[in-house]
Amino acid sequence: MTSSEPSATEASNKFWHEFKAERTAIEHAIQRSAHIPKPKLADHFQTILQNINGLEKQLTQATEFIPSYDERQYARQIKELGRALDTARANLTPKPKFTFKSRRPQQQQQQQKKVNDSARVADKETSHARDYEDDDNVVSFADMSDQLIQPAKLDNVDVLLSNLERCTVILTTGQVSALHIKNLSQCVVVCGAIRGSVLMYGFTRSVIAVGCHQFRMHDARSVNVLLNVSSRPIIEDSTNITVGPYQSMNILDSVNYYDQVEDFNWLKKQASPNWRVMEDIDADQVNRSVTHDEPTQLSRLLCN
Repeated sequence: MTSSEPSATEASNKFWHEFKAERTAIEHAIQRSAHIPKPKLADHFQTILQNINGLEKQLTQATEFIPSYDERQYARQIKELGRALDTARANLTPKPKFTFKSRRPQQQQQQQKKVNDSARVADKETSHARDYEDDDNVVSFADMSDQLIQPAKLDNVDVLLSNLERCTVILTTGQVSALHIKNLSQCVVVCGAIRGSVLMYGFTRSVIAVGCHQFRMHDARSVNVLLNVSSRPIIEDSTNITVGPYQSMNILDSVNYYDQVEDFNWLKKQASPNWRVMEDIDADQVNRSVTHDEPTQLSRLLCN
């Protein structure tokens, strides 16, 4: 029983790493389109389209083990690749040299403009509708500073924290399926047990205490982490990360891989210089604070 869970989370981590590499390769191929000889553009675009379709197929196969929020983010990135390909194709495909002139060009242009405008409006409305449907199970807290964020109850939802500064976030009531952090600075985030993954991009001079099955941190700097995690945590493009065990009684798993961090920027056998294990006395102090102090007092834990 205990061995099956790490295999699922590691499969998710492996997919994320492969997806990122393939997405980057497709982006580079699209960017190179301007330098491809015109007679070879059709084959070039066809190859890119096949790669995008292949990436979409891989995502479909991976849905059985990746979190739902991650699935939506992957799908959006694939859509963005498709749009970028369409734009490159439209800009670089040679236009017909000969066209038939209309007897009433102005009138037809006006009619075509109306059609195009209507199409753009319809596409925009459809896009907003899809975004709303995709985010229907996501609770978002964004664009705040110097605030205490403490929702009364969360019922099996994903939580997105974005563009927060000097905020204290308490997510210990109810059930959170996944936590996603983007661009937080000088914040304290205290969570109970997250059923799925914790994923962050941009996290500086902050503190987080969380229990989860999967932990991934990107673009982080000067962060203290109290962690109870049932698979190896991953960091990338991050420095001065300190990790300690989260000792909250509400955490799910007795097996804790908090001190087995994988640094994707450090492939040597020696220990990565980008993270270290917190001293016991410091870990005890931070644990006492996040479990007993009033939320308004937790800003004292922030890194300088």
